[in-house]
Amino acid sequence: MSALSTPLEFVTYIGTASVSVFYPNTATTVLSYYSQMEKGDGYYGSSDGLHTVMYTCTENFIGTVTMQATLATQPQDSDWFNVLGTTSSYNSFDSRNSSTVDIYNFTGNFVWVRGYVQIADGQVQSILYNH
Repeated sequence: MSALSTPLEFVTYIGTASVSVFYPNTATTVLSYYSQMEKGDGYYGSSDGLHTVMYTCTENFIGTVTMQATLATQPQDSDWFNVLGTTSSYNSFDSRNSSTVDIYNFTGNFVWVRGYVQIADGQVQSILYNH
């Protein structure tokens, strides 16, 4: 990822924003987090619509990370959709000995994008985004 990558920020606690998301307790539920929205290629009227995203997760991360996008200029909750081809799912950490990095390119004239994390264990260290 280039030096101009934007780290997606997640509000994980009231008034606290972070580029990492971790499982904060020992409950058995899956927690869901949305990042703050960032401007997509369509916001600037760019015609190529090319975006790149990089997920970095710890070796003990269990959950799903995906990108969501919208074509709305002032999106509501119902305006967001999952971007096909940007989902990383981890069901077990038995086979991973180090942090995992996944990189995806996706195309669309999206006005806004955001990260979506469902986490059962571990940590998403960062989601870096370029457009």
